Amino acid sequence: MVAFRGLRHIVTMYGGIEVKTVSYTTMLDYCDGPLLFEARDVIGGHYLAMAVETMKGEDGFVVVGVPPERLRQFRAGLVDLRMLVEKAGEEEWYLAEANDLSGPLILKLQQEPLAQSGFLPDEGFMLHDMLSDALVLKEAQARNNLMLELIVEPPEAAANHRIRVETFVGLLDQVQKIVKHAYSAALRDLPPSHRPPASPIGAALLNVVVPAAAGSFRVVLEAAGGPDLLGGSELARALRRVDVLFDHTADPDSAVATAKQNRGHLAGAYLNLLKFLTHRQTGMRYSWADPTFSQPRSRAISEADARQLSDVLAQVSNLGTEEVTLRGEFVKVNRNTGAWGLLTESGLVSGKLRDDGLSLNGLIVGDRYEFSCVEELETVEGTGKESRNLYLQEFKLA
Repeated sequence: MVAFRGLRHIVTMYGGIEVKTVSYTTMLDYCDGPLLFEARDVIGGHYLAMAVETMKGEDGFVVVGVPPERLRQFRAGLVDLRMLVEKAGEEEWYLAEANDLSGPLILKLQQEPLAQSGFLPDEGFMLHDMLSDALVLKEAQARNNLMLELIVEPPEAAANHRIRVETFVGLLDQVQKIVKHAYSAALRDLPPSHRPPASPIGAALLNVVVPAAAGSFRVVLEAAGGPDLLGGSELARALRRVDVLFDHTADPDSAVATAKQNRGHLAGAYLNLLKFLTHRQTGMRYSWADPTFSQPRSRAISEADARQLSDVLAQVSNLGTEEVTLRGEFVKVNRNTGAWGLLTESGLVSGKLRDDGLSLNGLIVGDRYEFSCVEELETVEGTGKESRNLYLQEFKLA
């Protein structure tokens, strides 16, 4: 066997017959055998191989050449499998047979148009709908801790193992925030007697970074706190709440209803994450597990769905604000600036008035009041940290 490097592809001589070969690189879909995978030729060309049943009744693969950016769009949920394969096979397409993927696949050029071959897949198969595999579960069991895996498809990752610093840092920041607010929301639903004595979310996740196959970027994060006596993680409370938000990403009406049910800082963090994905032109898949799981929990959103949902949710008024009720002694006031302080059982809480809101006239320092407030978060520019602002809406004597 002698291989020759050509301008367009690699050709191999088998018994004097010129054939083209490619080698497996990345599995995209697998069920009792490879169904969909990426391959490369020797000079770096990108291909997509799709399992089909050949005319002889044998298992085979339809193989088409696909540019890296087009593969990224497929992985990000911007095109479905039929659209990708049909477009790629307009110029040329191949059939291949293989018992395993450890060696090169010999490609046979086909003369019949792919559109007339009967091999085109049905419409609607979107790769982003696939759930992450059990790798995160294996890591959770190996580390004896909760693990969260994130997979994004930014444009810069189309052909190489790379991600822009601002994309990587921003992704971690947005995920940390949604996890933090999901945990706070989960705790509020618990009776006081069932709440843990101290929140482990101060440093919610430890970041372990692992680059994935070309065209994507995989980030694995580990819970900062270890498992409890039963092997579970307190952080699971937060991730279950995040799962609920991602349950209906392809159904805008259901997604909006779910976001409204989680109105407050959690919904606000969810909207900010969607805006971030849209700005960075990427979808996101995630999977998480703790050592007690038998199967990982996985969700996904495409870039197109993230863009649509962020536009819709941005129109929902007060989605990211939370209502807060305080009771205590009125101890601090600045009637010029509208700043105030209430001494509660948890300590001194400070807030302010909106420019067009209530007046502090009539409130008496030393009296006890019940304040109804809204809490809004602002991100401190340049730091990514969140600043909390309490605005007084109503008050009455307590």
